[in-house]
Amino acid sequence: MASETEVVVVGAGPVGLALAVELARRRVDFRLVDRREQPRPGTRGCTVWQRTLETFDLMGLPVAEFRARAVEYRRRVYHPFGGPELAVDLREEEGPYPLPLLIGQQETERALTERLRELGGGIERGVRAVAVAQDADGVSLTLERGDAARETVRAGWVISAEGSHGVVRDALGIPWQSTRFDGTQLVQVDAFAHGLPSGGPGEAHLYLTGDGFLGNLPLPDGRRRLFAAVADPDPDNRLAPSVEEVEAYVRKLSGAADVRLESPLYNWRVRLHNSVAARFREGRCFLVGDAARTVMPVTAQGMNTGIQDAFNLGWKLAAVLAGAPDRLLDTYEAERMPVAHDLLARTRRSFWGGVGTPPTAEAVAAGVGKQQRARGEKAVDYRSSPLSRQSAQHPGPAAGDRAPQVALLGADGTATTLYDELRHGQWVLVGTAATPGALPGVRATRLAAGAHETAGYHTPPPGEVLLIRPDGYVGYRGASGRDEDALGHLARVLGG
Repeated sequence: MASETEVVVVGAGPVGLALAVELARRRVDFRLVDRREQPRPGTRGCTVWQRTLETFDLMGLPVAEFRARAVEYRRRVYHPFGGPELAVDLREEEGPYPLPLLIGQQETERALTERLRELGGGIERGVRAVAVAQDADGVSLTLERGDAARETVRAGWVISAEGSHGVVRDALGIPWQSTRFDGTQLVQVDAFAHGLPSGGPGEAHLYLTGDGFLGNLPLPDGRRRLFAAVADPDPDNRLAPSVEEVEAYVRKLSGAADVRLESPLYNWRVRLHNSVAARFREGRCFLVGDAARTVMPVTAQGMNTGIQDAFNLGWKLAAVLAGAPDRLLDTYEAERMPVAHDLLARTRRSFWGGVGTPPTAEAVAAGVGKQQRARGEKAVDYRSSPLSRQSAQHPGPAAGDRAPQVALLGADGTATTLYDELRHGQWVLVGTAATPGALPGVRATRLAAGAHETAGYHTPPPGEVLLIRPDGYVGYRGASGRDEDALGHLARVLGG
């Protein structure tokens, strides 16, 4: 049996779902397959950072409803090696979503799945990739169903969102470099915790002691996510930890001897590693999320970074299918590979699992300060990308920076915002003086009166023009204010 489609996405976790939504928004013909018969249960990646909430908004998800089902993540309180508490406020004032959320990954996947269905897409479950071969014109992907029936799909492009054990990546022969943290393990459970100080609403507590690290986060149902990175007494033990085992670690690391855990869910034991692929693209095949890089879960960044991978690649792939040059797809790896390596390095520096020489309380405080802005992912930029061009040097967002939300006027003079315009999935031209002229495939706008004062950042002075990419980053910033200059940059990017 054989079939054809433009794109096959392998893996329907949050990353594969996000990519499928981006393709469906742009009317790309695709198939989304997943080897599991049902969605995977469990809260797993339960932290949704600010930039991911912005991304969900731009994708058309009902973020207000999503937030209503979550806990607003307000503070992290560190207890470092007997030193004074270090409280970190997670609020970021700039932007429509100042606080991150704590919500089970199953809820994130449900919201993405509902959005995909609104757009006419769906998931083929119980279908796994078993072989892949490609040539200059396309990819032949062999799929197998639960009854062992096989199908060969001929696709223009294949995206692996399979996770760290990716069939597609292995079949392509892409090297996978891993750094393992031998001698340590992570044990985790979601449970009601009695006798454990929890602080105010939306407050997490992180304990660092000579024996290891304990995290304690609130979840929407009243349970706490409790995870301990500790020395590993038996590396051959692959069984899920009992609640009594986790309870013992919680008591030891928190110093609260009377802690009792009740109604446990999703007990989990894992040996930690950071891994990254040597390439994120191989011909007509791409890696996203954990298939591209797998980061230990203690920093709560893996799912969020993978969703940003999908958001970056989705509009570029749709543009190439609409006629843009193939070289546009090379910018996916150019932009996202540095983000992956930076995340792996930050995670490695911040990890403590009770083995080796522990960091000092002063080092912990310094590290927390350095990671503060990076944590919400708004600080990610693509300034060195070949898609970023700038001729203006005034204060404000540079080419490659995330474009903050601002009040705008549409080409017809009606009030709008940058996010309202970006939800259409197109480029947005922002003029600072007269209303910009119409450009093909571009939504023309200008800054509304007072936007300079209310945006909370340095906006461009009159006479400049900005061209915002579909994923909300500044692609071009010009000092002349000439639409023709912006159009020239767009023509170089899209091949028009």
